Amino acid sequence: MTVVTTIKNGVDVPRLMTMVEDVKREPWKGHLEFKLRSEWQGGFQARHTAGDYVIGDQTLKRQAPNTVTSDEPPEILGKDAGPSPTDLLLSALGACLTVGYAANAAARGIDIKELRLEIDANGDLQGFMNLNDVRPGLSDVSVKVHIKANAPQEQLQELHDYVTAHSPIRDYHQQPGDGQVGAGSRVGATTSSRSACV
Repeated sequence: MTVVTTIKNGVDVPRLMTMVEDVKREPWKGHLEFKLRSEWQGGFQARHTAGDYVIGDQTLKRQAPNTVTSDEPPEILGKDAGPSPTDLLLSALGACLTVGYAANAAARGIDIKELRLEIDANGDLQGFMNLNDVRPGLSDVSVKVHIKANAPQEQLQELHDYVTAHSPIRDYHQQPGDGQVGAGSRVGATTSSRSACV
């Protein structure tokens, strides 16, 4: 028996379609849980390590440790030893959108030749410092998508609209109050905390 694998944009299309059909038939298989451990390294540096994850009812282990160190730039009193928390947040958005483009273009038979995202956001240290009643979060997050593919502009616009409408990280950014740090967050055994990062 010959097994034919169709790879498009680095995505195994038959496996992707099987996964979609499995979740469509049995929605519980789409349940996801992610864990991450952050450890302070001194100053504004922290090491973040991705932990076990759950897909459906299976708890799975990472094949290799996935670790990143974050820090702030010197102008914000860091040592620039890694991306800032804001860089990581915007990277998560870029990564999620990239996954969406690769998977959905592959499912639609579109070959991506180039894909680049330029993500900009504004923030204000006054919010982080609790000054002048300024909101601590980011505002005016914009994403410019540059894509070259074997599809007409109309199909690429449909792909773009679909990807942005179904991005979990983009959705999270747009839901004020949903998933706030605090409800399940603890310092010690009893005190809840709210967090803000620059």
